[in-house]
Amino acid sequence: MPENRLHFRLHRWLLVLVGLLQLALLAGCTSTRPGTLLKRQGDEIVVAGQLFHTGTRVVTWMDPSGYDAYRSERRFAPFDQSSWETSKVAVAALKTPNRYGLRKDGLTDAQVERVRGGGWDLPLLREKVDQFVLHFDASGTSRQCFKILHDHRCLSVHFMLDLDGTIYQTLDLKERAWHATTSNTRSIGIEIANIGAFAPGQQRMFEDWYQRDDSGWPRVVIPARSGESGILTPNFIARPARKEPVLGSVQGRQLQQYDFTPEQYAALVKLTATLCKVFPNLRCDYPKGPDGKLITSKLPDDELNKYQGVLGHYHVQTNKVDPGPAFQWEHVIGGAKKLLR
Repeated sequence: MPENRLHFRLHRWLLVLVGLLQLALLAGCTSTRPGTLLKRQGDEIVVAGQLFHTGTRVVTWMDPSGYDAYRSERRFAPFDQSSWETSKVAVAALKTPNRYGLRKDGLTDAQVERVRGGGWDLPLLREKVDQFVLHFDASGTSRQCFKILHDHRCLSVHFMLDLDGTIYQTLDLKERAWHATTSNTRSIGIEIANIGAFAPGQQRMFEDWYQRDDSGWPRVVIPARSGESGILTPNFIARPARKEPVLGSVQGRQLQQYDFTPEQYAALVKLTATLCKVFPNLRCDYPKGPDGKLITSKLPDDELNKYQGVLGHYHVQTNKVDPGPAFQWEHVIGGAKKLLR
């Protein structure tokens, strides 16, 4: 009996040692080895240095074919003429090498000292960001939009949304992009590729940018003066989501606009849902009056100061009409809410 008990104990300890060895081997297999590639899926946005999936194609400023708003040089000038030293002389609007700033409003002196070097953490950024401002770019394509903003106007925006639904991120969302004046410190901005809205009888741009084919449905035809389209989807044909221009009132003015593309709406729904998930103070809603309908003019300053959610550029400034009368607010917000359930 004593010998049997000894064998039993030895067998039990052997099983324990084998188990510990297996755990050690498993830990060794799952630990990250130096030089291991951390793969991305191509749908991530960058928020305070962290990556969040959107479920739609995103090209960041770090990627091939991306647009980098951190650069001081002009992106589309000849390389030997693109430096800041040359650019500040060539383009009067370029007053500073930076096209973005610091979200410092409301921060303590200690917080400013911490974040001025890039040291934002996600909890602090979540406290500060509570608006998502929508623009049409009036340039027609994201490539042309970045050229105008970065090379000519010394402005910036966090996202651009091209005709094919590709989202470009030009800055980490911790940065204060220059796109919506008084809302810059607290907002995220997106420029959606669309030539814009015009008064009835003044739609010459429509003739330049839209042609009807045999189907009778309009398609976007980029004028030669705009240069390369930069659209990443090969042979992409951009068509507005609705066949005819939409007539509506913005800032008390009657305007006509061709709708955005279905691909743009699909991508924007997913991006909006992502941002509302990442930023708890960013409500998934748009400005509505007492009747529950969309407000189509600038919000009074006190209401704008309190507003948290998705809004148009025209809700921020009286001299703006974007994203225009064609924009389908309920489609975007309703779709985003479904994804958040």
